[in-house]
Amino acid sequence: MMKLSPSKEDYLKAVLILGSKGKFVRITDLANHLAVKPPSAVAAIKQLAREGLVYHEPYGHIELTDQGFKIAKVIHSRHKALVEFLSRFLGLDKKAAERDACRVEHNLSPQAMKRIVKFLQFLEACPAHKPRCLAAYCHYAATNSLPDSCPRLGKGAIPKKNWEWCYSGMPVESREQSSPYSHEV
Repeated sequence: MMKLSPSKEDYLKAVLILGSKGKFVRITDLANHLAVKPPSAVAAIKQLAREGLVYHEPYGHIELTDQGFKIAKVIHSRHKALVEFLSRFLGLDKKAAERDACRVEHNLSPQAMKRIVKFLQFLEACPAHKPRCLAAYCHYAATNSLPDSCPRLGKGAIPKKNWEWCYSGMPVESREQSSPYSHEV
């Protein structure tokens, strides 16, 4: 995929979103959607047209080219996945998730984005409605305390090597050593 500035990505995504509502996208619609002045939108669209990503005649509507459409779909999919992750699994309200996804989506590495998508796919495919560790995290995020079903440290605690219920049968020690995430932070 062609490397674009965050601003250009936002313009392509906005043209896709506005165009999907079944009406022509005009500069004023785009400027309103992105909260920018029309001259700024005109300059950005002219640049995207020079790069072959949109069609635009002066005072006419804006359309994505085939290449622009492909890129906009990737950008929009990335955005939707981040909103889903932030709202559904980290518990942010939709407005905060949208705002934060906009900030993060331009700076995440492709590898990090693939892992987030893979995590979302796992949670969708998992036969458990909500895996135990995720349910425990949701409880912790809401109450700032571990749920009663969670192993605790201290007197009467379950030994760490017996926490397997949260790791689907893989002992914690081997899970930590073989974790694909341990070197990516």
